[in-house]
Amino acid sequence: MRKSIWLSALGGILLVSACQAEDQEEQTAEPDESVEEAEQSDEQTVDLSGDDDFFIQNDELEITHIHGLGYAGNEGILYVATHHGLALYDDGSWYETSEERNDYMGFSAVEDGFYTSGHPGEASSFEVDPIGLVKSNDGGKTLETLDLLGMTDFHVKGTGYYSNAIYVYNPKANERLEETGFYRTLDDAETWEKREGEGLPEASYDQGGYPNFAIAVHPSDEDTLAVGTSEGLFLSNDSGGTFERTGLGNPVIAAAYYEDDVYAGIWDGEIQLVRYDGEETTVLKRPDLQEQDAIQYIAVNPQDDSEIVFTTFHGEGYLSEDGGDSWEKIIDAGQVVSK
Repeated sequence: MRKSIWLSALGGILLVSACQAEDQEEQTAEPDESVEEAEQSDEQTVDLSGDDDFFIQNDELEITHIHGLGYAGNEGILYVATHHGLALYDDGSWYETSEERNDYMGFSAVEDGFYTSGHPGEASSFEVDPIGLVKSNDGGKTLETLDLLGMTDFHVKGTGYYSNAIYVYNPKANERLEETGFYRTLDDAETWEKREGEGLPEASYDQGGYPNFAIAVHPSDEDTLAVGTSEGLFLSNDSGGTFERTGLGNPVIAAAYYEDDVYAGIWDGEIQLVRYDGEETTVLKRPDLQEQDAIQYIAVNPQDDSEIVFTTFHGEGYLSEDGGDSWEKIIDAGQVVSK
């Protein structure tokens, strides 16, 4: 989602690149379901070296306008949602797709695939814009329309990795969601619940009516979510009905859950990457960033929390395989970097 309005409010130190402005124009599992159980699954739904030509290796791929990232399908493959489709990173190599090169917004990785929104792109199966709420279980080959086709493009959205509990911010009333604001669905958009979000601070809104919030949904507890705001991290344990400010009081630009911990990109006079366990905040090492850049999206491998990825507003991407002690650049100003 775009956060340019309140990034500018940070004293002008963080500026969102001009390409971001173009974007505007244009799981119910039991809470004790463990990471170990996920690791024991040998089933693979995405074969990057398969006989079909949907996934194409391209180690010179250029990525524009990153709109989300995560480990969709729990197979150790990193998905990067972009303005021109999906980019996948696996074992040091990059892949793109030959079809469904859609402008994916509000991308959320889950254990069995991903949910997304956005607009049709090159070689798309969609004939209506926007694409509403969409789900895929096969790496984006097949895109199932769940709801709101032609009505809504969700920028502010989060999903529980194992629960598939989806939280969205609806920017404009429509025949399915009659008010603006937060909604939740637990049944792939068969039904929606309006959530009041009491306790959240006032937000700035972009031209599309989206607030400067970063939503992170607990991976297995469908009622728990965290929202990053300009006034800190706020937590709800009642499915977004009410929120309380946590001990992480610095402005939060990006957020992602791993088990019960929240990884966040924050501002405390400089950009920091932190891990917050509900009581203590641990500052992680991070690579040097450009002076006017900031962390935009974060993902942690659900099978191994030593593997952390973040991307920035200026199109940089970094991967750590040792919990943040060291980092390698995997995207350099929009150009992928392969091993």
